[in-house]
Amino acid sequence: MKKILDYDIDKVHIFKNIKESTRKELIKRGKIKVINKKDILFYEKEKIEKIYFLLEGKVSTFKMSEGGERKVIFILKQGEMINEIILDEVKTSTVSCEAFEKSLVLEYNIEEFIGIVENDFGLSKNIFNYMERRTRRLYRQLKNSISIKIDKKLAAKLYRISKEFGIKSGSWTLINVNISITYIADMLGCKRETLSRAMKNLQDEGLVKLEGKKIYVKEMELSNYFKGN
Repeated sequence: MKKILDYDIDKVHIFKNIKESTRKELIKRGKIKVINKKDILFYEKEKIEKIYFLLEGKVSTFKMSEGGERKVIFILKQGEMINEIILDEVKTSTVSCEAFEKSLVLEYNIEEFIGIVENDFGLSKNIFNYMERRTRRLYRQLKNSISIKIDKKLAAKLYRISKEFGIKSGSWTLINVNISITYIADMLGCKRETLSRAMKNLQDEGLVKLEGKKIYVKEMELSNYFKGN
């Protein structure tokens, strides 16, 4: 396990504008581990005694349905908090986490981390703000998954992914993350065949372009499409 360095602290979003004494304690207590693509960091309902942050790479969080189908909740990138801070005695995770690609993860013992948080209101405030944004993301996902045609669900999902990982390429935006049709189907909780038909419809509408494994989108047009404008 690698030892955390000072520059690693600056990669974590919620560690901005905190006390210098807090920074030193975070450096002292933190540990870094490497996880390779497809490695499982933790499973749903597993007891977790640690809090994890992503320093490099990408991970995905997901849940399994009763029928054994995977539903991807988030793709997380550098600087994000991976799991929630669990305060009850059970401390079981609500989701599973898998490395989307080779990644560096910063970890803390949960009790030690809570002790650090208690002594820095700025850090506490950052955590509240971060969790509020994550909750809003979940609300948007829920809104886009209820009584909406799969075409519009896909348009909404591609739009959100492009806002997080997109790179402008002329009139198009390249989704700069390696996601397959199967993986997007997992994100939407539908069959691959259903997703492929919806993707073809968006291509026919001129909203999406596929070049090999690369996905290009037109952000504004996608937004108008799933909003019904």
